[in-house]
Amino acid sequence: RYVVQGAGRTLQVGADQRGVVVTGLTNGETYAFTVHAVNARGAGPKRTSNKVMPTAEVPDPPTSVSATAKPDGTVEVRWPAADGQGRSIARYSVSVVSEGVTATLGDATETTLTVPDGQLEYGRQYAFSVVAVNDRGAASKSSPVSDTVVPFTVPGAVGALSAGPVAEQRGAVRVQWQPAADHGRPVTGYVVTAAGAAREVADTSVVLTGLPDGKPVTVEVKAVNEAGEGPGQTAVAAPVAVPVVNVSTRSATTTAITVQASLSAGAQGATCVLSVGGKRSATVACGERMTVSGLYPGTSYDFTVTATNVAGRGTKAGTQVTTAMFGRAHCTTSSDSPEHRAWCRDPDNALELQRDPTRLHSQQVGRTEHGERYETVCRYDNGVEVYAYIYNNDRRSRIWIKIKAQGGEYYTPWAWFNLDGGAHPSVLRPC
Repeated sequence: RYVVQGAGRTLQVGADQRGVVVTGLTNGETYAFTVHAVNARGAGPKRTSNKVMPTAEVPDPPTSVSATAKPDGTVEVRWPAADGQGRSIARYSVSVVSEGVTATLGDATETTLTVPDGQLEYGRQYAFSVVAVNDRGAASKSSPVSDTVVPFTVPGAVGALSAGPVAEQRGAVRVQWQPAADHGRPVTGYVVTAAGAAREVADTSVVLTGLPDGKPVTVEVKAVNEAGEGPGQTAVAAPVAVPVVNVSTRSATTTAITVQASLSAGAQGATCVLSVGGKRSATVACGERMTVSGLYPGTSYDFTVTATNVAGRGTKAGTQVTTAMFGRAHCTTSSDSPEHRAWCRDPDNALELQRDPTRLHSQQVGRTEHGERYETVCRYDNGVEVYAYIYNNDRRSRIWIKIKAQGGEYYTPWAWFNLDGGAHPSVLRPC
């Protein structure tokens, strides 16, 4: 509550009241009053009013008051001049009324008062009354209350503005934001400006199209209400860029090549394919490993990585050699009897190494050694048929394999040569 003291009296009013009329005073006598507030902790300090002298020479109040809310946030209060009843009007005291609470707003010497922007709350209803005060300090009754007004101005800035590319749409960025404070009038839309073009949208997001691939663009967003456009907020974004491919890792086995690619910044939504020797990997998200299998060992291959997104296609070429295939000469049985071992050592019987796989014995240049490991070069499918009998699992075949041995490249029958891992000669390129 508030406690008003003076003229030998103590008056108490509620916490929402900002004035009280003291009656029964003596005209011509000077009075001053003190006011202090009281809460649950006790009484606050006293403040003393100016001195005042009641008089019977009281002016009439203004006959009417009008108020107008302006787009710049100010409120203009107007009234006609009051009748001073023979004395001059020194000033007018303006009070504001809102939600049943009256408070002094300010004084004016003319018949108008402009309430500055921000002094009253945007979006809240206010009415006004005016008291005329003459040159002797005598105040009139309050004027009739004005019509209500709602202060307003342009909206505030939008919040949490963000912009980014649309991965599935070429030349597009998606812009999103939080609603702006309306400042007393409903927000009717938002003006979004980018690349010199402006458009008004009703929602708090928009997709801008027709922008250059991968080129950063500054986007400005302003909220709009009855008062006009609010302050702009900006964000920078770039549409999806055409992929620029970089090969980050590569590796090979005897029959496959694996490549991993990375892309330039801004190439969102791209998928990648690896092409090697007329074969293609599965389509994957760029950055994942891509493998093409079914290749020949020890062979140099040109490869191409192709990245594709909505903005276009980028490629990167390279060369990779598959790992060489090795094998071991073989001529033995589980019994490994002396007779068998002697047979395997006979130059005319097994483990031949020769120039021409179509002519047995006559083009022989030497032998391989049982158990020795040799690097393969290629395969020949229509050579002389060789039957390994029991000395290599009864293998019978016309396939000969060219290997690196004795300082050159020569043929040996597959019947007496086992590829690593039990691979079939079909994995080798034809000779």
